[in-house]
This record gives sequence, structure tokens and C-alpha cells, in this order.
Amino acid sequence: MKNLFAKIFGGVSKPVPEEIQELLVKHFPTALNIEWDHKKNFYEAIFYVDDVEHIAQFSEDGLFLGYKKNLWPGELPEIIAVKCREWGEIMNSIAIFRESTRTFEVIIRDSGFKRKLLLFDESANLLNKEKL
Repeated sequence: MKNLFAKIFGGVSKPVPEEIQELLVKHFPTALNIEWDHKKNFYEAIFYVDDVEHIAQFSEDGLFLGYKKNLWPGELPEIIAVKCREWGEIMNSIAIFRESTRTFEVIIRDSGFKRKLLLFDESANLLNKEKL
């Protein structure tokens, strides 16, 4: 019965080490409403900075792996937005920061209301496309 509700509702199944919590604060000192989850081999924190949702990942041995940030409309680089509009209406966009790279996930909806997830690099090269 131990941690039954946590398992059912997806809560943290493993306590988050203090050094990993401190690492989050070091990278995001103004983070609010922090929720932690433990995945297969990393910790994930979901939180808000300036009313924008972020998701950061940390290895179990305390390395900052990167983060995702929801983008406001108009925050997506124009070169990528133009390419996305060729596919349909932009529904949502996320910037993904890993080491020295930045990629963009964009959900678009075509004229038939079918959604696709597009992944672009910073130069607007399409890296992946999948139906949702």
C-alpha cells in the first residue's frame, strides 16, 4: 500500500535529492509551483517562471540535462513560424534547450483539423514529423 496513491496519480515515487533540488534553484531561481517526478533514470521538474511553464530534467547523479519552455504566440522564431504555416495553423510551440543546442516542437492543425507534431532545429530544418 505504500505510495499507492503516488503510483496511481503519477506522483514522485522516489524522493528528490536535496542537491538536485538546489540545482533547479541555481538554474531557475524564480521557479514557482515546482512539481517533481522521477522517470526511469532521471528527475523531472515542472514549474513556472514569469507565468510560463518549464520542464527541466536532471540525471540521477546530479547533472542538469536541459529544459523545455512553452512559448507565447509570436515567440517562435519567424523563420520556423513561416515554415509551420505552410503545414497549417500553429496551435502550440515549445523551445527545447539541451547543452548548446536549441530545437523547437510545434503542434500544427491542418485545414482538415488533423494535428501534427513538427520538430525543427534553429535553422528551420525539419528534423521530425509525426501525426497526433
